[in-house]
Amino acid sequence: ANFEYSNYAQTMYDLLWRDFCDWYLEAIKPTIASDKSQQAVLRAALDCILRLLHPIMPYVTEAIYEQVRLLPVAGVAGVTLGPARKGDLLCTAGWPEIDVSLRDERAEAAFERMRSLITMIREVRSQHLVPPKRRISLHSPTGFLNGQELALVQTLAVVELASADSIPAGAVAMAFETAPLHLSNLKDEATAGDTGAERERLQKVISDNEKSIATLEGRLNNPGYAQKAPPAMVKQTQDQLAKAKADRDAARAALAAL
Repeated sequence: ANFEYSNYAQTMYDLLWRDFCDWYLEAIKPTIASDKSQQAVLRAALDCILRLLHPIMPYVTEAIYEQVRLLPVAGVAGVTLGPARKGDLLCTAGWPEIDVSLRDERAEAAFERMRSLITMIREVRSQHLVPPKRRISLHSPTGFLNGQELALVQTLAVVELASADSIPAGAVAMAFETAPLHLSNLKDEATAGDTGAERERLQKVISDNEKSIATLEGRLNNPGYAQKAPPAMVKQTQDQLAKAKADRDAARAALAAL
């Protein structure tokens, strides 16, 4: 209505690349082949996204839709996808109609909690140069994760659950909510005891986050940015600042424990 085309395009980019590709598709990989319900939701979700993307990417979405429309359709309660009005062209199909009852704020909050934990584990893996397929150990208190949450974390963070009562030397502590979490098996035994390398890594993490904190605080303290930037962008900057501070503090605690 306000011709904010860039916001529309950016929202769709985030939906497709982050939510659909990076999280949803990766999460259902272990079960999609045998789960008819997941297959129906996947088919409906892709159809919805193509329709919403069409004004931005008409030729690409039209070409993909030629294949998607041939896939079997299983109804998803609360999702209405009207047929194309002229032939099989996506450009004549209606917008997806989604019943408001499908909005589940509790499920969204639960997933965001797991997304935060998985992102934190991925960052530790990256900082320690852990190979993508190496399964590391997550030490967490009993009951911290339920079965569904554990399955999600195991799939997306490539971890296995380990006891919090037996934490090996060299395990990395993580500050997540109020639970004492640790990651181990990040390296082979030959290099696991190299505290000098770990000390150097933590010092770099602290330094990098200090620089980020200074930059983000400067941006938020600038009246021009705080008053004129879109609220969503200001909120994103505030979240980045909070995360940088949490990462710095976690690294300081881990450094002090060496």
